[in-house]
Amino acid sequence: MTTAPARPRHDEGGAVPATGGPARPWLVLSAVLAGSFLHTFDMMVISVAVPSIQEGLGAGAAATQWMLAGYTLPFALLLITFGRLGDAVGRRRMILLGSLSFSAASALCAVATDPGVLIAGRVWQGASAAALTPQVLPVIVLLFAGKRRGAALGAQAGVIALATVSGPLLGGLLLAADLGGLGWRTIFLLNLPVGLFTVAAVLRWYPRGDASPQRPRLDMGSVTLATLGLLLLIFPLVQGPELGWSAGVFALMALAVPVLAATVRRQLRRSRGGRYPLIAMSLFRRRSFVAGGLANFLLIGGVSSFFLVFVVYLQTGLGYAPERIGIVTAAWALAAAVASGATVPLARRVGRPMLVAGAVVMAVATATLGLTLGLRGEPAPTWVVAGCLALGGLGQGMLSPPLYNLTLTDVPKADVGSASGVFGMLTQVGAALGVAIVGAVFYGLLGGSDSAAHYTRVMALTLISHVTCFLAVAVILQRFLPGPARRST
Repeated sequence: MTTAPARPRHDEGGAVPATGGPARPWLVLSAVLAGSFLHTFDMMVISVAVPSIQEGLGAGAAATQWMLAGYTLPFALLLITFGRLGDAVGRRRMILLGSLSFSAASALCAVATDPGVLIAGRVWQGASAAALTPQVLPVIVLLFAGKRRGAALGAQAGVIALATVSGPLLGGLLLAADLGGLGWRTIFLLNLPVGLFTVAAVLRWYPRGDASPQRPRLDMGSVTLATLGLLLLIFPLVQGPELGWSAGVFALMALAVPVLAATVRRQLRRSRGGRYPLIAMSLFRRRSFVAGGLANFLLIGGVSSFFLVFVVYLQTGLGYAPERIGIVTAAWALAAAVASGATVPLARRVGRPMLVAGAVVMAVATATLGLTLGLRGEPAPTWVVAGCLALGGLGQGMLSPPLYNLTLTDVPKADVGSASGVFGMLTQVGAALGVAIVGAVFYGLLGGSDSAAHYTRVMALTLISHVTCFLAVAVILQRFLPGPARRST
């Protein structure tokens, strides 16, 4: 029989005592965030490189779709398992595994000579990112306490924003520069020094001995059920547009329901029997976790779908070059980075009102952009668009990182990896669902016309869905997120 994980002991500074010497929290965090940067960067940079990859490898529409889905699917499917595995075997091992594996996968992508090899590399990248990403929050929780934790979470938010900005922007510049005649391959080669820095820094600075002394084993039955259920749910969402939303697509999603229900029942049985569950079901008794997870599900669905249709609008409808798209959309990410750094330390004191205000600001920003486009009936000046995007980024900076802080950092330390994995999985499902629904609305309204004026009218109408989504986030946070006095500790 497996046993429940022992809770790690903490010293006064908040760091986990280790056999390899005293922890250096900020050096450790710099290494972990460097690896985390790669995940967000690669999700963003591939969008501007797709046309060049298609031309260079002769990739068709289906292969191109799998260059994107091949990363997203394994990432979403493995987050829960790898998050819980970090609870069991330690963060250090999982970070090293994820970083080494991501670097090797990136090298494979860079030398790919046909679409099949590149798709295999992207699948490998996604699985590697799933090993690394859910370890970031546990590292922050275990190595930082008090005000230092707020600063660490602010640094994490800043890195995510930097990766979001630099993905399309740096990608466009690298493609335009065509260094050494390598073209799109440079976007993958860029990952190698960052990944190797993470490995070297973790080996040098990350303390040993962060694994559970009990070495609990994962229940492979739960892993199989959870992975199958998520595959049945996420694959149709990602591939639905390509498959024409046929009856088979909806049948797969329907099959996901009993499989995921069986997964939950198995976790409950294991918890009641004192055995180590894949998913810590006690998380769902925490009102802050449930409300925060639902709000983030809608938030990321809204943001992901917004950038999907907006980039299509700029690139196809208005004929923007990739580097110009990167510059325009950078307004959102830069504003989010600035707001994140200021608001994360305030999360505990201000709490729910700041989060609700952030969601409302995002709704106002998208409504303003929609009204501007709709009333003009033609493309708006770049400075107006950038201003609306900056306002939206400001709102997300007020909302997203503090929500992550308030929702996840109060869970028991023995379950923080499970919480991070579940939260990340909900984020990915929200993104896939948002892209599927809003993408269908956008392309359905678009029809066959390709004029800039028609694209602008369709973009304005599609933004109604984003306004609705962000207002729903505000209502959920106001109604269900506990205030400071009621939040679990």
